[in-house]
Amino acid sequence: MNRITIQNENRLRVLDILKNITTAESPGGWKRHTTIAVGGLTEVGFSKRTNDLLVISSSGRGLINCMTGEKIARDYEEYGDWYDPVNLVCQGIGRVEDEFIHISGLCGGGLPFVNRYGESLERVAPDWPVEDVILCPPGKAALISSFQEGCVRFISDYIRAVGFSWCGEFLVCATSSDVTVWKREP
Repeated sequence: MNRITIQNENRLRVLDILKNITTAESPGGWKRHTTIAVGGLTEVGFSKRTNDLLVISSSGRGLINCMTGEKIARDYEEYGDWYDPVNLVCQGIGRVEDEFIHISGLCGGGLPFVNRYGESLERVAPDWPVEDVILCPPGKAALISSFQEGCVRFISDYIRAVGFSWCGEFLVCATSSDVTVWKREP
């Protein structure tokens, strides 16, 4: 078999496994909380001290309070010494201005893919560059047929960054044009 045939067979196998996963706007136990348009979005990162999300774009930084879904701070300074894409950190603004926040997006990095409740996120891209994000309950896995129960596909987009907050109560998906935050329901 040649390489292309093997790749096509593997893609079909993955698609067959994924067809059994439920698709919903929000996984069970989560609520889509807010979506904010952000032109030129490059990276995002969660504060480790507060329930805030730092959003970095080609025209500055914004800070979103994940509890309320509101934008609580904004600056319009293009990449200054507050932005370090090599070390994947960015200085916060507003009430987190003294915190350097780990970022994920165009320059790499990553947000947590597992939260304190044991839930995990899986990114799959059988139709790359469009990626699907699947939330898996504790002990479950999207790509193993016998372990898919409860897994839910809730994102299908050109993803810049995705992951849980450090506290595990929020999750974010960022594209080049917007950021969406989900909030865990009590």
